[in-house]
Amino acid sequence: MAGGLQLEIVTPEKLVFSGEVEYVTAPGGMGEFTVLPNHTPLLTSIVPGVVRFSTGGAIKELAVGWGYAEVRPYKMLILVEFAEGREDIDPQEVQRQVDEISAKLRESLSEEEKEALQKQLRRLLARRKLVA
Repeated sequence: MAGGLQLEIVTPEKLVFSGEVEYVTAPGGMGEFTVLPNHTPLLTSIVPGVVRFSTGGAIKELAVGWGYAEVRPYKMLILVEFAEGREDIDPQEVQRQVDEISAKLRESLSEEEKEALQKQLRRLLARRKLVA
């Protein structure tokens, strides 16, 4: 490593990305945050949104779900329920699902049902944000 930041993005199914990056910007529970090499150690939650990172001068983006991030001075580990690139997302299907869940949320539902649908909606909005 030549002074960069080693990034690993992992889902329950696979290792999505592993490599050296210049920076990472992630959607944290307290708001978006950026990590550079030699960052102070940190453990934080990740909320559905878009993770951006620069590798070899190219900026890459992934839609991610709920999870956690561990930051050490020269390494960052992101563990999330899903991580998808633009090529993995069908914008029309995402919009159809957003519309369907939004309609369901206008119905009379229990608090548990509303909470589950709102979580689904947050995941879909992360995907939509990436392909918008």
